[in-house]
Amino acid sequence: MLAFPRGDPEPGGSRELISGRAAAGPLAQVQGLLALGAAVNGAIATLLPHPDYYNVPGLLSVQISALVYGMVVLMLGDRLSFNWLKIGNLLAAALTTVAVYFSGDSSSGFAIFYLWIGFYVFYYPVSRWEAAGYLAFAALCYAVAIAITPTPPTDVAHSNVAFFSIVAGTLATAGVLLTYLRQRVERLMTRLVEASRTDPLTALPNRTGLQLALEREVERSRFDEQPVSLLLIDIDHFKSLNERLGISGGDKILQELAVMLKDSTRLIDTVARSGGQEFGIVLPQIDGKGAFLLAEKILSRMRGSMLGSPQGISASAGVAEFPNHASDPADLVAVTDRALQAAKALGRDRAVIYSPEVTSTVGAVAGKRSVESQAQLATVLSLAEALDQRDSYTAKHSQTVGLLCEMMARELGLDEARVQRVRLAGILHDIGKIGVPDSILGKPGQLTTDEMDQMRRHPELGARILASDELDDVRGWILAHHERPDGTGYPKGLTSEQIPLEASILAVGDAYEAMTSNRVYRRSIGEKAARNELRKGAGTQFDERVVEALLRAVKREAVLRI
Repeated sequence: MLAFPRGDPEPGGSRELISGRAAAGPLAQVQGLLALGAAVNGAIATLLPHPDYYNVPGLLSVQISALVYGMVVLMLGDRLSFNWLKIGNLLAAALTTVAVYFSGDSSSGFAIFYLWIGFYVFYYPVSRWEAAGYLAFAALCYAVAIAITPTPPTDVAHSNVAFFSIVAGTLATAGVLLTYLRQRVERLMTRLVEASRTDPLTALPNRTGLQLALEREVERSRFDEQPVSLLLIDIDHFKSLNERLGISGGDKILQELAVMLKDSTRLIDTVARSGGQEFGIVLPQIDGKGAFLLAEKILSRMRGSMLGSPQGISASAGVAEFPNHASDPADLVAVTDRALQAAKALGRDRAVIYSPEVTSTVGAVAGKRSVESQAQLATVLSLAEALDQRDSYTAKHSQTVGLLCEMMARELGLDEARVQRVRLAGILHDIGKIGVPDSILGKPGQLTTDEMDQMRRHPELGARILASDELDDVRGWILAHHERPDGTGYPKGLTSEQIPLEASILAVGDAYEAMTSNRVYRRSIGEKAARNELRKGAGTQFDERVVEALLRAVKREAVLRI
């Protein structure tokens, strides 16, 4: 899908784009080359046959000065500031005046170098008033040259005023022409920049504009340590909409959706059309949960609006957050797209927030199943995600238990399909706690008898939530994951022969994760103490085979946490 503010180019066009030190490089190169060219041309004019009144040493000293200045400017390049280049313009006028003086004739060819200054100045990115100032300075310098230069033996004094008028007029004409051409080029460049970043149909930023906005916000996020989220929205079955409504009808849907998305977001957010029927939204200072809520709000608005289609439209959405889900803009795009693909695989018309467990589980257990079962799985996975977010002390508990269960299942030699089903069960094992009040889940002290009874109902509630033929095996394992081999577990008091192996895996994974994590009612006892507790409970509270499988897996794996 997307391979990479409310996104317009910065105001002011190219004038602002060349205001930095790096942009002085090309202008310095031009000024240096003009200085070298003037030095070479002046030296040739001095050394060729010339009037006797030429001051050759003086003229050659001017050309050498221009040569040295040009070489210095070319060598320093980007390291020069615009102020240096401004001084260079004034220096050029002064050197030209000295050259005219040493030529002994105010109407000599050396006066033409004033025009070179004009050509450069009027293409130089300065204001009109500043350019006019340079023009006035050059004209003043030439007037000084006329005043101080001795009259040559041949009487040409009568032509000085005319020659001055011609040079000044040519300078002014060239200035007007070059200023006009520069403005035309700047406007053209501004339009080209805008066109390269804007989608012509919706007037939103296109993929390039979205990418630039994302890079900018990620860089800002690194600095101020605030999250930034990316939301990708893809219209469901857009091809069939185009076939039914025609291209113009499809375009109308895209335009109306663009307006809706802009109305649903903040001014600091960037809404872009990232491809065909796909839109992207960059959300500064919003974490993944906030972006998920916005996605649900947008999808709800889409369901309640026809948006140009008599039957209405729906969309799938993927959400991811920097830095929790990705380390750079490219990774953020990739994981958000994975979440979007998971939303499609899970039945469309839904939002999915990225997590490695959800996306990999979808690929493993939902790819070939019916739309109804995919929708069921999407719902319970979302509930499991929401459950982990209810309390920061249990955040990622379900995902970690899922990983532990996968490790034990592999250690016990289960086939790959069964391993993935056990991992799914690990993620969903506490789904029934959705029905347990927060006051009980987060209670710091010991639970009362009534509160404990409510807590012990969660396996049965979880089994009811998972009432689906496609999840029948998972439902049975979750129902039994608090049973014990000695028959003292709940809800049915099963013994070791009656407890499914998969349920025993869930029990050990759940207990180990709980003992090694900080909770509101107690702190972690540490991994070593947790392993000792599992050994003590093997055969009574836990299945011995499963305990040994976990201990072997923990010993082999260096990192268990997500």
